Amino acid sequence: MSAFLGPIHYWVFNKVILQEELIQDIIKASGADNWDDKLEDKLSEAYGTIENKPLEDVIDYNNIHGWLQGRISVTEGRLSLAAAVLLKADPKRKEDIIRIAYEFGEKHPISEEADTEEAFKAICDSLIDGMPCDGVNEVLEQGEAYTSWQQTACVHAGYWEQVGESVSVYYELRKAIIEGMLRGTRLTFNVKEDSIFEIVRQ
Repeated sequence: MSAFLGPIHYWVFNKVILQEELIQDIIKASGADNWDDKLEDKLSEAYGTIENKPLEDVIDYNNIHGWLQGRISVTEGRLSLAAAVLLKADPKRKEDIIRIAYEFGEKHPISEEADTEEAFKAICDSLIDGMPCDGVNEVLEQGEAYTSWQQTACVHAGYWEQVGESVSVYYELRKAIIEGMLRGTRLTFNVKEDSIFEIVRQ
């Protein structure tokens, strides 16, 4: 039945699986550092789980778009709640969680030979920004040495507000992930005003 699925569906689901990998890294650290050994249970009870199985084996073929949107909501909820639970118990853990995010980015490196256009594509291929139809990232300038884009809407805030945590934490984690991905390159990621981001070749 995979004939009903297109590349874009696999693209979206892969980003869900990647974010779940980050969540699992946070859960492992939570257990290893004696932060909260019930964190997985809390996330699963509140939002459910993500099955790391081939997309064609788990998707609802009668509601492909709705099913994918649902998986995004599950993983977004799980990430926000994981951070909220740990930070409410001890705000000082934020530096540790940011470090985990950076190390996650390092595990998914962008080619050291990549130009800024290729790096932007890799970031879009890895990080969730709603569904493709949301059109969140609007390219402002694009080329080998410089690429900039504007985030036209925040599709993450609602999940963080729901758990009583600032979405600014999400953007700190996101920045750390991107910096980790870029570690072996000559590229730098910058956050500008008005939700504008840029990648610059040094």
